Amino acid sequence: RPRSGFKEILLRALTKLPAFRYYGAGMHFMFRSNRQKLIAIMRVKNGLPYIRDSFLKLSSLADEIIVVDNGSTDGTEKIYGDFPKIVSVLHTEGYDQGRDSALLLEEAKKRHPDWLIKIDQDEIFEKHLTRKVLDRYMRSSYDKIQFRMCNFWMSDRSFRIDRHWFVYTLKPQRTMWRNVSGAYFTPIKVHGDIEGIGTRAYISPFRIKHYGYADEREVRRKFQMYRELDSEEMARYTHLNPDSPYIVRLTFLEFKNRTINT
Repeated sequence: RPRSGFKEILLRALTKLPAFRYYGAGMHFMFRSNRQKLIAIMRVKNGLPYIRDSFLKLSSLADEIIVVDNGSTDGTEKIYGDFPKIVSVLHTEGYDQGRDSALLLEEAKKRHPDWLIKIDQDEIFEKHLTRKVLDRYMRSSYDKIQFRMCNFWMSDRSFRIDRHWFVYTLKPQRTMWRNVSGAYFTPIKVHGDIEGIGTRAYISPFRIKHYGYADEREVRRKFQMYRELDSEEMARYTHLNPDSPYIVRLTFLEFKNRTINT
């Protein structure tokens, strides 16, 4: 931040205007515009038991939610009507995450969002993350906001940090991005990600709680499923082996920053 001269005088003057806010770190200007529209997109198949809690939290953050249901048979579809922010439910058959993500993005763009975020059915944002915090993010000059993830392992209280899981926890796994025309999802069946968005990123201190491995039966099912879907890369999934002798877990503590949440 400049400390003297014309630039400093100009910046100090701008901070007095109601239409501007100045953030010293990085010299980002934020224009106080109308509320930004955030659309959340989600691919779903047999989302019980966590999907209701996921929708509850997501409804407090997003303006609209769009779902692709990939053939749920566990009663998941019956709960969509309980959430008014779910504005569209599409349907597909056959496992293809890349196809379904592209379909979700295409449908969301028709509704003219300012920002988008994709989250899975077994993922829930921390309880202290609020729409007020997201509004601050969306009014910034960043192209994307990234979120780290904690993967609960055979428990709803502790998450894994050994080997691959340690890096996986440190590296952001989900992105909220500014709507741009060039955005697209990697066209692969398993674990594709958003591409074609800007590079200016902020990593949020708020994390996502991933319950996809909280139940032992589900862990075994996913381990077998990934090995069958991606048989040529079986080594990539050894860390999902529920019988591994090398498992380290930590108790999860919710992040709460009173300054951010005021």
